[in-house]
Amino acid sequence: MKVLIDRDLCDANLAYCQRCSAAFFRYPEGSDRLCIRDIIEDGKDTLTIVMQTDGRVLEMELTEEDRQLASVEGWEALADFDPALFRKGAMDRWRHLRQLPAAHAAL
Repeated sequence: MKVLIDRDLCDANLAYCQRCSAAFFRYPEGSDRLCIRDIIEDGKDTLTIVMQTDGRVLEMELTEEDRQLASVEGWEALADFDPALFRKGAMDRWRHLRQLPAAHAAL
């Protein structure tokens, strides 16, 4: 399974994001979240995360060991940079997305 995540669609601080993402990694098919843009069944046994955050695109193919770590620590435990603690501007991005036609190209 491949999951496309856009953290720019959520203003939650890093501590909340840590808990939210840990729950997601535990049960990836459990519930919807504001930041999830798409879930693609790619036929692989691993979970692949493609995340847009802090002006970067982070792609991680998670082994079972990585998933166990992320299900406790959150996604940032696997990141190769220090993510921003606080975020803002998500509402402006949602307003922009609302104006796009239904048949727009993915960002």
